[in-house]
Amino acid sequence: MDRISAAGNLTIEHDIDHWRLISSINGQERTLIEAEKGQPVHYIEIFGSKRRLPKGGNLSLDDIQRVVLGWSPEDESWHLGLLLEPELSEQRGSRWVELARWPDAETTVFGEIAADAGRSLGRTLVRPFNLIEPDKSTASKPVLAPPPPLRSLPLEFDQWSMVRNSALQLVRSSQWMRQRVVRLMWYGLLVVAYFVLSIVTLQGGIALPNPEFLPYLGIAVGVLLLGMMLYTLYEIINKPNRIVVTNEGVAWMRGNRQGTLIQTEQIDSIFVSEVVQIKGKKQNVFHGELNLRLMDGSFKTILQQPHQVEEELPSAPETLVEEVVPLTLYNAYTDLQMAGLHMAQTLGVECQYDCRTK
Repeated sequence: MDRISAAGNLTIEHDIDHWRLISSINGQERTLIEAEKGQPVHYIEIFGSKRRLPKGGNLSLDDIQRVVLGWSPEDESWHLGLLLEPELSEQRGSRWVELARWPDAETTVFGEIAADAGRSLGRTLVRPFNLIEPDKSTASKPVLAPPPPLRSLPLEFDQWSMVRNSALQLVRSSQWMRQRVVRLMWYGLLVVAYFVLSIVTLQGGIALPNPEFLPYLGIAVGVLLLGMMLYTLYEIINKPNRIVVTNEGVAWMRGNRQGTLIQTEQIDSIFVSEVVQIKGKKQNVFHGELNLRLMDGSFKTILQQPHQVEEELPSAPETLVEEVVPLTLYNAYTDLQMAGLHMAQTLGVECQYDCRTK
């Protein structure tokens, strides 16, 4: 099969009767959508869900009108996709289904290979292929400078470090364990002190203190502290000390014992949320969160950054707007944003930035 590379770690394989779109992450390949002459188009669940395609992973050839390749001046890229028939289009709210894209500010670098991918798909689906040439008036637009590189690992947070040891991992710092061991020791000393003083007072031959309920209050406080000791011990034994991210999903681990596992098919996107304030050329981040947004619309927290962090910005905006926007290397500045991009790249999903102002 011939192979054609596309943006987003995608590869297209095709021959005279087959066409396949493959995602490649960390050397592991996964087929997203596959077409065979005379057969319905097959796709995986996460691919279909993001594009509002019929459930079940099959798209009938009768629902496909044509294959289209066009150059968009908005993002200066070639876009390859399917144009669907009106009936299915009404159900999903759009006729267009994008499959692959090629950033090409010059309009001539990837045009031919993108057209080759489109023609082969049209031949496999037995559907017309339309090439929409770029408007020549857009050719003189300035070329965007390349984005800065993704910040290298490790990335350090309050009690977590993002590293890559055979896989992308968030590792809990040893400080977290030390804090809980010290807390456990203090709780133990206080429990002994409250119990001993209260029991000695109740069993002693002298009159009870005024008010008389103080020894009983001491016993109650000791029981409360004992409960806090048990919860702290539970945290030490059961709380995950690693979060492992692969193209298969996200797993919470305690040593070699796996806890929660969220598979990639269940993940819609990575959400980076920050409460920020601009002061001159610096941005203060008062609170940050890294979350998974799942297909059902719910969120699963990966980590929180509750302490204030100050970041130097290359070009700070005059005003901040509370909004949710796609996060890319062009608008990522903080370590938390870079961590979100690392995770999104590994999982093969989009990354969103939720900006809140203070």
